[in-house]
Amino acid sequence: MYNPSRSRRQSSRLAFAAAGLLISALLLSGCGGSPNSMKGKSYGQDGQLGLTNTNPHLINTPHAQNYQQDANFAKQKALEVKGVQSARLVFNGATMSVYVTPKSGLNSLQQEEVRSRVQSQMAFNMPRYKVVTHLAE
Repeated sequence: MYNPSRSRRQSSRLAFAAAGLLISALLLSGCGGSPNSMKGKSYGQDGQLGLTNTNPHLINTPHAQNYQQDANFAKQKALEVKGVQSARLVFNGATMSVYVTPKSGLNSLQQEEVRSRVQSQMAFNMPRYKVVTHLAE
């Protein structure tokens, strides 16, 4: 036989149990510590509170650089690589193309090795640019 008061008691017990589980789950998740805490990142110590490293092309700073200064430095670094006879640079926005002429007497495998070393040298020393290195024709 159907007893409405018994059914109400069971449904209220079920509701209290569900509410208790929900509250305990919220308490456990809210009180747990995060293992991946965020750390603030800063620029390197350069004596200017890191501000000169934030934008090297910022005018009115003693460290402002332009394409000519970047080209001179990049060409110097390319010529330091063993096996490079000459290097030509082309800037297109944030892309720097380097055309390398290897010294004569190198076979194609050695020329490719020279190109690869210049690519590594440029990518390391010129992080502002996407560097693309080619063997000059």
